[in-house]
Amino acid sequence: MSWWPLYAKRTVSSEKNGLLKVVTWLGKTAVIGGGVFQSGPYMQSVFRGMLRMLPRSFVPKHVLVVGLGAGGCVPVIQKRFPWVHVVALEYDEVMVALARQTYLKQANVGSVEVVLGDIRETLPRLSMEFDLILVDVFCGSRVAPALSDEEVLEALKRLLSFAGYLIVNCYRERELVTKLLERFFSAHRFKRIESNDIGLYRHEGMGKQGEAVPAGFQDRAQSRAYLETMRPNSARCQIIEDSGGLHLRSILGPFSFEPFVQASEPALRPDGKVRIISWQPYQGGYFSGWWRIPFPFSTPFKKGVAVLGQAEYWKDWSSHAKRHRKKFLQDDRYEIVEVDLATFAAAYRESKHLGPLTRRAFVGVLKAHLAVHSQDVHLTVAKEASSKRILSGLATIDYPPISQSTHVIAFVHPDAQGSSAGVGLIDQWFGRCLRERIRFLNFGVLRGPHDPRSWQGYTDFKRQFHLHEILYPKPVFRIVLPKRGVL
Repeated sequence: MSWWPLYAKRTVSSEKNGLLKVVTWLGKTAVIGGGVFQSGPYMQSVFRGMLRMLPRSFVPKHVLVVGLGAGGCVPVIQKRFPWVHVVALEYDEVMVALARQTYLKQANVGSVEVVLGDIRETLPRLSMEFDLILVDVFCGSRVAPALSDEEVLEALKRLLSFAGYLIVNCYRERELVTKLLERFFSAHRFKRIESNDIGLYRHEGMGKQGEAVPAGFQDRAQSRAYLETMRPNSARCQIIEDSGGLHLRSILGPFSFEPFVQASEPALRPDGKVRIISWQPYQGGYFSGWWRIPFPFSTPFKKGVAVLGQAEYWKDWSSHAKRHRKKFLQDDRYEIVEVDLATFAAAYRESKHLGPLTRRAFVGVLKAHLAVHSQDVHLTVAKEASSKRILSGLATIDYPPISQSTHVIAFVHPDAQGSSAGVGLIDQWFGRCLRERIRFLNFGVLRGPHDPRSWQGYTDFKRQFHLHEILYPKPVFRIVLPKRGVL
């Protein structure tokens, strides 16, 4: 009796991978080389797990596969992302031939481009940006030496889009691979899938907690004008310049409460009060001698900051934002003007954006700043040129000493939803900051995993403008006694 219809095994010789075993059973195929699976159902399970590490909302347009093998990853990718364009690199022509005989038959090959050659030669030749890069390159059971090549890592960094994801199969060499990759990328997550350690990496500035902030960035708490708006009208609350920055000091009987938001550690000098010091650092994870502020009093939000570095700032925007900017600039039906608070607040109320209590709170922020430094508050609206009807508005506050402008309020009238008015106002904000040499445009809070879902729409809108996402580490605190010193 022949078992061939149910099970078959053959050996294929490869100059680059040695002897490969090709096992077929019940319509499934596995390729084994160097004693480990190179392709097959096992590796397909690994690739499915790799894709599950991505956010559900993430939909790439272009995917790069570094290490095609026999192509088992391609049907997995196309099932998750049916319309994606896949570029696959493979250095072994025998593997490519096996892929075309097996797994690529199950794929939409019209959207798959296979590039044959050593990745040290093929990667530098690629020019397209990829939203997702999957790396699975091995020599037998060891990660391929090419992955330790600095030019290869630089090419991966160049090819990964600004907000893209790099997922690497480290197998059993996580420590080695991570050490190499973290010179070029930020490690966001690790997961064990089957017997493989998988690492998810991104460019720096994609919201990893405690990651470095952009060079020169300071929190708005380092602006005296901001602190003056936050300071209660009381002699017991003072603005103090100390420890390399500014902070508020509030006195209540024998206690002084001092919140610091700055990069450097506050000085812990004793004085005549019991100093209760909280410190919100910009980056890092562990701070010796400091205590964590317990949940729920320590929930720093993720914020998005655009860094102005070139005159043609819009070139880094998403294609959607660039298209709407062009459309708005070519449309003479609209005009952008600055208005007073009463006009802005009336249009804001009419838009019914957010609830009435939230709207009142945001308008209160503007009033407080107008009372302290009105010249730095900008209330901008987009109007219909003919009817003068306000379609959308944007309120921003500048803090020139720290070269920052902060987004406070944005709204679009229901009748103008889908228009380019919102992008037009953002473009005007960028242009003004460029002229006034303000480097950081703070878009405010971005939605995190545990924040309300209602924030997602505006978060997606903000992310079109090439934002550096900042998530501070959790704040810490210490107590300094008048005579005994630091607890």
